[in-house]
Amino acid sequence: MNLRKLAVMTAICLLTVACLFFLSIKPAGSSTEIGESNKITLLFSPLAAINHSAVPGQQFALNVSAYDVKSVHGYRMRIGYDSNLIKCFSVSEGRLFSNFGNTTFLYTIDDTLGEIQASANFTSPEAVATGNGSLIRLTFSILGSGETKIGFQEVSLYDSSGSPLPYVTIDGYFNNKLNVDFAMPIVLSLVTIASVFTFGKVEGKMKSLSDDREFRIQDVVLLVGFMSVMVFLIVFVRQITIILMVMFLFAYSMLLFTFAYVFSKNRWYIGILPPAVFILLYVFVRDSSIWTLYLSNIYGLVFAILITLYLAGLFTWKATAIFGVLLTGMDIVLVLVTGTMVQAAQTAMSLSLPVLVTLPLFPLIATGAGFSMLSLGLGDFFFAGLLGVQTAKRYGKRFALLTVVGMAISFFLFEVLLLNYLRQAFPGTLMIICGWAPLVIGKELAKKKPVTSVAQT
Repeated sequence: MNLRKLAVMTAICLLTVACLFFLSIKPAGSSTEIGESNKITLLFSPLAAINHSAVPGQQFALNVSAYDVKSVHGYRMRIGYDSNLIKCFSVSEGRLFSNFGNTTFLYTIDDTLGEIQASANFTSPEAVATGNGSLIRLTFSILGSGETKIGFQEVSLYDSSGSPLPYVTIDGYFNNKLNVDFAMPIVLSLVTIASVFTFGKVEGKMKSLSDDREFRIQDVVLLVGFMSVMVFLIVFVRQITIILMVMFLFAYSMLLFTFAYVFSKNRWYIGILPPAVFILLYVFVRDSSIWTLYLSNIYGLVFAILITLYLAGLFTWKATAIFGVLLTGMDIVLVLVTGTMVQAAQTAMSLSLPVLVTLPLFPLIATGAGFSMLSLGLGDFFFAGLLGVQTAKRYGKRFALLTVVGMAISFFLFEVLLLNYLRQAFPGTLMIICGWAPLVIGKELAKKKPVTSVAQT
């Protein structure tokens, strides 16, 4: 094997592993960094109570929790909510103060105004609470269907001398409407369509890099097996995180260099610019909101398209079908059974690597901790793109577009289930293939159906 072929095949393996590690969809939710400042953090637990099946007459409970508590002798707080949607009928003291002494706990409920007032302080003048825990437990009854903020309207925390203590608050949120999301299905469709319509223009150049090599069935089986092993290593061998970061940065940089080099007519000094910019941005701004909210998503979408264009030509139709079945099966096991795929994705996210595309739900859901977001793994975008490209090669672009619509509809319907009932990580590959497979199977059966003719006499 010559040096060029060895380099290309090494790049293919790295890119495949890089884009396919993280295949789980992360359901909508709001996350908060707790304990990162010197202030006490007050929040509701859970932050967002979203349950479409919660009907009038049912109840739900929330805790007012405190984190990073230091020397708190007592508190007073006023909490507001929409009294047309929910009403509070039970208020009790949490467990945090009870661990440090006897307390006086008082509260009032005004369901006309939608307001709760509660206060507590230690009976001993010297007693103080420290640590993390629940201050108040609230129980609500549901009156109708809708959404409401459950928020802190007034708060006072003080130490044993009566001096106020600094704090930050994060409001809670209740929603029992039917929630849907159009943002992620639309973006998934657009990325897949871009891959389908661009592939024909770059297929020749990409195949020349791999010497027209195609994946055999045994290659696909080994690839999926290798991916499973790597996911377990990432989760259980913590020392591999630095290797993971280097591998991803190398794979992404090589991908950017390859496309820039090929399409600049082999000008290496142009080819090195995109990866150089990517590495510099990663090194210097990866801890900023600019990277987290924007650049990471932009690079994730760009990489999803480039990886599809780079690798899709290596698959035959048969290899694609087997790969889809094996990958979906692996994804189901690692996401729903063992959970290791989700843990691996969290490890990569902790390194600020662009392995997920995270978008706000649309229509927007503004909770007390910010907009609810949905994350989809980079591998899911590649998987949808691979299916779209191979379908276009076999049946034409018109039918490929039909399967893209099918994948988007399937994804949307699964999302409705996740947002309103399951609210857990779910295999994105399953959501995608359920929209693609029925159309393709129907097409295959139609092709094989014998055509009968009636002889005329």
